[in-house]
Amino acid sequence: MHSPIGIIAGAGQFPIHVAEEAKRQGAAVVGIGIEGWVDPAFASHVEAYEELPIGQLKRLIERLKAHQVRHVIMAGKVTKEVLVKAKDRFDAEALAIIIRAGGNMSANALLGAVGKRLAREGMTLMDSSALLSDSLCPVGVLTKRRPTADEERDIRLGAEAARAMAALDVGQTVVVKSGVIVAVEALEGTDAAILRAHGLAGAGCVVVKTGSKKQDRRFDLPVIGPMTIATLREASAACLAVEARTTLMLDRAAIVQAATEAGLCLVGLR
Repeated sequence: MHSPIGIIAGAGQFPIHVAEEAKRQGAAVVGIGIEGWVDPAFASHVEAYEELPIGQLKRLIERLKAHQVRHVIMAGKVTKEVLVKAKDRFDAEALAIIIRAGGNMSANALLGAVGKRLAREGMTLMDSSALLSDSLCPVGVLTKRRPTADEERDIRLGAEAARAMAALDVGQTVVVKSGVIVAVEALEGTDAAILRAHGLAGAGCVVVKTGSKKQDRRFDLPVIGPMTIATLREASAACLAVEARTTLMLDRAAIVQAATEAGLCLVGLR
């Protein structure tokens, strides 16, 4: 891979991890940050950096081509609230994709169409975990504390519900307590859903985060990091279960240590 890798960067630490691994493997990195979402620190981890407003697809393609990018990775969160709040700022290229989707606002439909548009310009949209396969969550209990029988029951319920919600592109996270689904993630994101569940049900919730069986691995993979554990701790949650081999764990050692110190159990689901 001799041309630079382009990273389209949303919120969080995920883009930084991708950039650092790409450089470790000897690739030059061009970063395109999504204005209002990207972590400002991302710019210092790439050789070339530009920032664009959300929905400026034509300009995005122009800038990637200007840097001779042939391989692109989408990393970092941009929630679908932009389709509610910012669609009037989208350019004609982006609006055309939405119109052609015919009401299907799923990530697979919209971002898949972006991938096809990039392909027409000679660029390949890569699996977003392609450079971070070692960071995918393994199967099994990762912490010293194992789930109790009641927590295992809640994990099973949460996994069934979370997979159904992910398949419908509602969200990836479901929070359960004592056999009751307390909260389902929608536009607000994982952390806000966890805190909302705490407000509704108090301490001891079980949080389950999965992907869809139809998950397009080029975008929207489940991701957890140390901040996820900090939120769980703030919410006095009991357990976090995530889809193994699909969920990216950024700073796995730090995540497991923080979870253990908080008395949480952390599980990778088959």
